[in-house]
Order: sequence, then structure tokens, then C-alpha cells
Amino acid sequence: MLNWSLAGILEKNKLANDAPFLLLVQLDVPGLAEPIRLVRNNEDIAWNGHSWIRFPIDLDKITSEDGKELPSVSLKVSNVGGMVQTYVQQHKGFCDAPVKLMIVHAAHLDNPVPEFEMDYIIIKTDYDEQWVTFNIGASNDHSFRFPFWRYIRDFCPHYFKDIMCGYAGNEEPCDNTLSTCQIRERYNGEKGMQSA
Repeated sequence: MLNWSLAGILEKNKLANDAPFLLLVQLDVPGLAEPIRLVRNNEDIAWNGHSWIRFPIDLDKITSEDGKELPSVSLKVSNVGGMVQTYVQQHKGFCDAPVKLMIVHAAHLDNPVPEFEMDYIIIKTDYDEQWVTFNIGASNDHSFRFPFWRYIRDFCPHYFKDIMCGYAGNEEPCDNTLSTCQIRERYNGEKGMQSA
């Protein structure tokens, strides 16, 4: 459930309003000293102690709600002049960079809490002469091993001569089994597991 501020509710329920709700986009790109802060507006704004640069921004509707793929949405940022494209090319397509979408009201920029806030990561980046399109969505937890360690009978998970292996001699490398291990007391396979 969204908890709007009282000022936001009053502005939302007005029949006519000369100040819009603004979409703010913050891209936290690894390798850049400061996040990229953009606002869908016709002038720059100052909000929450930062400058937000006016930029043409478009959001498509959420796709892939079929249960087979993770939902995602296309965030389009203008590529006129190639300014954003240059950053994208220099920083690996912004792959896996966190993206924060926020909604604030132009008449209440003194409120440091956005009316609405969503966190995404960049899954894919495309660009042409007109738009840089970021396909944004939730992080894919299926791409990470969980649990991190696996228990395998007769197999040591450590690399030969690494710090966990502990062997520093000149013997031939082992094949991660107990029979070829150079320091048997350091062998980290699950000797007690029964085969299926």
C-alpha cells in the first residue's frame, strides 16, 4: 500500500493544478563518482540536496507477467546528441546498475520524501539515434548459487595451492579427490556422505 503525504493527496485530488508530479530517475553507475540524476520536466530542479537535470524520459508498461519470465519495464532516455550513449559505451552498458524511480510534486520540492519510489536494476541496454532504452527489472536471484557451498562426496571444493588448500609444494596438482590430495588432513570433501 502506498502512503502518500498529505500534500501529495491534496495535489492529486485537485480538479486543476498548474504544478505537475515529476518523475525522477537516479542511475547509480559503477565507475562514476556521482549518480546520474534526471527529471522528466522542462527545467532543472533542486530536490533533496541534489540537482536533477531536465531530460526527455519515457516509461513503457510492464511486460512479461506470464509467470515464465521476470517482469520488466523499458525506461527510455533521450539520445539526442549522443550524450547518454557515450556514458553507456564507456561503462559497460550500465549492466546491473541500480535504478531508482521516484515521484515528487513540483510544488512541494521541500519534502525530502518522494510520494512513490521503486528500485530496479538494469537488465539490458539498447540504443539508437533517438533513445537509449534501459530494460529494468528486479534482480534475478536464480543467477546466484544458493546455498553458496555445496556438499559433494569425494570432491574437495578448493583450488590446488590456493589459501584454503594450504599446499605450497612442488608436487603434481591433485584432481580434488582424497586419493590425490597432497595434504590429506586439509581435504575438505564430505567423506562421510553416502553415495546414492
